[in-house]
Amino acid sequence: MSIKKDWMERQIEAISNTFAAILFGKDKVKSILEMDEEESGETQMEDDILERMTKKYLSEKNFNAAENLIFNAIEKEKTIRRFELALNFFNEAHQFSDEVLSKYNYSNSEIEEGINCLKRLYD
Repeated sequence: MSIKKDWMERQIEAISNTFAAILFGKDKVKSILEMDEEESGETQMEDDILERMTKKYLSEKNFNAAENLIFNAIEKEKTIRRFELALNFFNEAHQFSDEVLSKYNYSNSEIEEGINCLKRLYD
């Protein structure tokens, strides 16, 4: 079971890095990765909590709360992990149908706006 989980995590990371490279350009992604090398233990713990809360909100289809939580954390401190969490959130939210998103007061246009906001924050 652990092997499958590790493989899946590597796949998600590869997809996130590819998406980020397409969105921001290879050099920008490299500088973001370098920026994050000296992350503190406290920041890592906050990022762990952020990841768990984001997953919880996604499972509840509380898209707006998840997005707000992510952007509040990014505004506090920009880390590569928060960048990846945001990309993963938008990717997972995009997997839901328009009907489901609409039912929970979210939309594909909000996903697009969120990605553009993320791009501005990390430029």
